Amino acid sequence: MAMTKARRQHSGSEGGGGHETAGMMRWLVTYADMITLLLALFIMLYAISTLDVQRFKALVEEFQALFTGGGSVSVVSGGKGILRLGAPESQKPLVVPILPGKKPEMHDEEENLERFVEREKLEGKVLIHREERGLVISMLTDGIFFERGSAELSEEAKRVLRKITPILKASGRFIRVEGHTCNLPIHTHRYPSNWELSMARSTNVVRYLISCGVPANRLSAIGYGEFRPMFPNISEENRRLNRRVDIVLLSETAKKAEPVTEPLSPPDLGVKLR
Repeated sequence: MAMTKARRQHSGSEGGGGHETAGMMRWLVTYADMITLLLALFIMLYAISTLDVQRFKALVEEFQALFTGGGSVSVVSGGKGILRLGAPESQKPLVVPILPGKKPEMHDEEENLERFVEREKLEGKVLIHREERGLVISMLTDGIFFERGSAELSEEAKRVLRKITPILKASGRFIRVEGHTCNLPIHTHRYPSNWELSMARSTNVVRYLISCGVPANRLSAIGYGEFRPMFPNISEENRRLNRRVDIVLLSETAKKAEPVTEPLSPPDLGVKLR
């Protein structure tokens, strides 16, 4: 009896000790979880601090195109990758690996324009990016291609337009020239509002392109004023980027939405005109 009792006391002592030890060690689990979460937090903060927004968007669109079999992203060949440019986070061409077997639309024009921008050192002045509607060449107007509040082409603007004319002509694309301004109001005798200023700038670009040999029936001009900004007009840097003229080489899909360039035959009304 005494021996049995002693054994029971010894067994109970072991069980209690084991339970107490396990309870004391629980803090290690919590501590390990906290260290893991802190590590994940610092990795995330580091990733955000070095994130290139354009690169991220391009990668997302590439994966969408890969898994859906479609999409509007363009990938260029020759090891160059995908060109995404235009946001203030990145003003240099972005290189992303090519998807095998995927041939982009207008890839020759994109490569030629990329080389032109690099050769002429126009980074930060001429921004190139691809959208669903086509290839967009954004010419920043603020003190570069136009004086503030003016629609007269500068000599720099004429030089750039002359040099990209062969690329535009060779593309065979329908070209839409779009004028944009920031949200700062203008009220002059010649330009009562930003509508008139943006339209005058796009029209002057069209006229100069025609004088350089671009077929007039492939051109159109439009003015958006301040109502289609690339970035919110919350800082002077954003406003500078919003003051621009976009030369859009329209994709085949976007071209179908453009007005018919060939004259239509008048309907036969059964009336002979004298």
